[in-house]
Amino acid sequence: MNRVMIAACAAAMLTVVSATPARAQGPLDSRTEFTFNQPVELPNVTLPPGTYIFRFVDATTGRKVMQVQAKDASNKTYGMFLTISAQRPRPSDDAELRFLETPAGQPAAVKTWWYPGNTIGREFIYPKSQARRLAQATNQPVLTTQAEGVANDQMQSADLAYVAPSGQETPLTDEQLVEAAATTPPVGATTQTATATSGAPAQEGTMARARLPETSTPLAGIGLMGLVSLLGAAALRFRA
Repeated sequence: MNRVMIAACAAAMLTVVSATPARAQGPLDSRTEFTFNQPVELPNVTLPPGTYIFRFVDATTGRKVMQVQAKDASNKTYGMFLTISAQRPRPSDDAELRFLETPAGQPAAVKTWWYPGNTIGREFIYPKSQARRLAQATNQPVLTTQAEGVANDQMQSADLAYVAPSGQETPLTDEQLVEAAATTPPVGATTQTATATSGAPAQEGTMARARLPETSTPLAGIGLMGLVSLLGAAALRFRA
């Protein structure tokens, strides 16, 4: 009887250990939530103050498509945005947005999005007219399409470039695009979690931090821990 009880106790402990990583995994679409207290600019749209969900739409697209949706009763989708890979030297424990530094009184424009624990993020592709305006206003290069008037659904096959504040364009080479595609991680390929904070538009070099939506509950783990304790106590009684 002692061996049976000890074996049952060990099995319960194994169940708790194996369930812990599942709770730590992020959502499959890598969704993150950001709260803004002032308007924020994205390609072809300006978000009013509020809380928004940023998530991947399809893991199979070469340049990842991100959806931005209001987290309120409307559940309004503000757009599907094409992006390319961006890199940073060190990961962060929090989800982040980095912004182009716009003049006072103008909405901050989102440049890059980062999932917690990843050094590979996403850089947003802006329409050409909007990219030129932002580059001049922020004195920074902005990612755009080489052709004028490219619709959002055509950007996936469009040639890309960085437009400088002067208006000069530097095309992205095929090698750069291949490298960006090669560094794209699978959707949800992280086990990091973010702390629950809120973010407002920030200067370039700083960021808005956010939280991850809850994907599971610890109740099952708590119940298993209680079962381990009961079985352990029973095993000690039988040994005595």
